[in-house]
Amino acid sequence: MAERLIPNYRREIRKALPAELFKPEYGSFLWLPFHLTVIGLCLWGIVAYPRWFTLPIFTLMIGHSFGCLGFLAHDSAHGGAVKAIWLRDIIAGVCFSPMGIGPYLWRRWHNAEHHNNTQIEGVDPDHLFTIEDYQKNPVLRWLYRIPPLMRNLIVFGSFTFRMTQQTWRMMITYLRSPKSTAMNKFTILFQWFLQTGFWVALTASLGVNALIFGYIIPVLIANVVVISYIATNHFLNPLADESDVLGTSLSVTLPKWLGWLDAMHMRFGAHVAHHLFPQASPMQSRKIEEKVAEMYPDRFHQMPIHLALKKLWDTPWVYEDHHTLIDPNRGVRAGTLGYGLDNPTKPRRTANREVKDRAKAIRKQNRRMKRDARRQAKLKQTVSK
Repeated sequence: MAERLIPNYRREIRKALPAELFKPEYGSFLWLPFHLTVIGLCLWGIVAYPRWFTLPIFTLMIGHSFGCLGFLAHDSAHGGAVKAIWLRDIIAGVCFSPMGIGPYLWRRWHNAEHHNNTQIEGVDPDHLFTIEDYQKNPVLRWLYRIPPLMRNLIVFGSFTFRMTQQTWRMMITYLRSPKSTAMNKFTILFQWFLQTGFWVALTASLGVNALIFGYIIPVLIANVVVISYIATNHFLNPLADESDVLGTSLSVTLPKWLGWLDAMHMRFGAHVAHHLFPQASPMQSRKIEEKVAEMYPDRFHQMPIHLALKKLWDTPWVYEDHHTLIDPNRGVRAGTLGYGLDNPTKPRRTANREVKDRAKAIRKQNRRMKRDARRQAKLKQTVSK
């Protein structure tokens, strides 16, 4: 039998950890009434005190709570604490409702396809674009023709709707899939209409301010909160041919002054531990990762979230191959985690660009020679007079 190149991380790490780290934990569900209370109080505040200085605060708090409920839904849907699927679906359905992500859709998309095929090209629905995608996608080609600063502003601006966009994309994918039964399709649509309809009806009944500042804008904020983690958890990693949890995931940490948010965010940044043991309590994720770092220091990747976002800003978002990201228009390449990420190459100049540069230098030299000739002529005229 051929030697396994990728270690059996789960087996080795689990043997090295105490069993109590993998026991179900129910305290996290207390965040559900907490965030629902925050949302309710802020909606009341929007209706009762619609001032220019209060609306942004209420909106931000609701948006953050929407995102936090998404983290709670994500954890509960894996079934670590709640084993009954029907109860898991109710909890996930309520928590995901502001973002319109049905529990059936999530189980099929995230639990089955993403977790079982993380960063496997063409199989994981959440990996970044490949060079083949770039060649087929006119919007993507346009993005890489405009200046990098403008492209980054557009890409990072898309964080406000990227989770919602991916949700709709997966809904359409499964609605069109021949593997989906009529009941599957009905469930996807019914859950989405129920969730979205509830929040639209609730906030609209409270007035236009509540609809806009209590639902529409908060959903955009929730998208930013969630995608800031998701993008850093995988978009800097290489693609893979087979499952390699440590190679295809990145864990991120919050700055010390924001460390109190880690528990509220269900330790979502500890993403390596989550992919290793998705049913383990998120409250134990950091402890699990301490052991991972000890056992596999060369394979485990972790960095502060602001540094990961900065690297996303600095690197292109198209895979040239499994280990290389590329700006196809400018020829700028950057490695991925474990493959030279810290050493992006300079743009490779094409022959046409070099010809243009030489022509520009010659024109500049000719202009300088003409200026010198005019000065000499003026000097001779002065001397002759």
